[in-house]
Amino acid sequence: MLSVGDWVEVLPAKEILATLDEDGAVEHLPFMPEMLSHCGRRYRVSIRAERTCVRGAPPGAHPIRRLDDAVVLDGLRCDGRSHGGCQLGCSFYWKERWLRRVEGPADEEPRDAASAPELPIHPRSDPTAFVCQGTELARATRPAEPLWSPGQYVRMLRVRTLTLPQLVSMYAGIAAARLERELASRRPPRPTPPHGPDEVLGLKPGEWVQVKSKAEILETLDARGTHRGLSFMNHYEVYCGKTLRVQARVERIIVEETGKLRAVRDTVILEGSVCPRYHGCARGMPPLWREAWLRRATAPGT
Repeated sequence: MLSVGDWVEVLPAKEILATLDEDGAVEHLPFMPEMLSHCGRRYRVSIRAERTCVRGAPPGAHPIRRLDDAVVLDGLRCDGRSHGGCQLGCSFYWKERWLRRVEGPADEEPRDAASAPELPIHPRSDPTAFVCQGTELARATRPAEPLWSPGQYVRMLRVRTLTLPQLVSMYAGIAAARLERELASRRPPRPTPPHGPDEVLGLKPGEWVQVKSKAEILETLDARGTHRGLSFMNHYEVYCGKTLRVQARVERIIVEETGKLRAVRDTVILEGSVCPRYHGCARGMPPLWREAWLRRATAPGT
């Protein structure tokens, strides 16, 4: 079993293809074309991917589910080039059978690029939709242990998904968020603010912005806590008031519940912003930020 900090080498494409079923997957987790360029290269394990958030989980099911025999490798994210240019920037999940343990980084990069076999990117039933790891997580995972089961927390600590201070901090935050939701449910519903023209900044990668205060952002949200369908999540609050740099504009994303490519407006990803390991989730998704939640700023220290 691979552990955090282990060095691994991604198997050659030919060996990985031999593990895949007719859908290009292992246990319903696809090996994606965007992963081929990493074949033969060495990386370090950043986290065991035993838990992941899932969009489109069965009705009533908890969105955090178990994923077996998979890890996340340092710094590797999907660039969406084979999936309509999707810009969500998801981390790849790597089944352990696609990797071999090695002693450390390679002395030099492999000379031969991985071949590019045909891997499925569309479901058979709908050639206008896409298949990726995100769209298949509901099938590739199983229900996690009940939240009250203590064994899962011992395991999180043992495999270093979370440290003890992180575990305590996370559940303190969850308890505080639940209390806030309970208090909010007793208040009159917040009226939907009248939406005039969106605040469009036209941000570009490399520009600096300040995340507005929570109070300012709440003024942009409707009764569902969304701005034109994009939620402002509780864990975004830690970035309120901070100055961050724009990493990328987001114009296209795959909706995981449907596999459909959707256009997005006035939205960016900020460097250094990432969702926390909620209940040990390994996805580490970069939050999507509406420009209406940001204001231009100067670089720190200038």
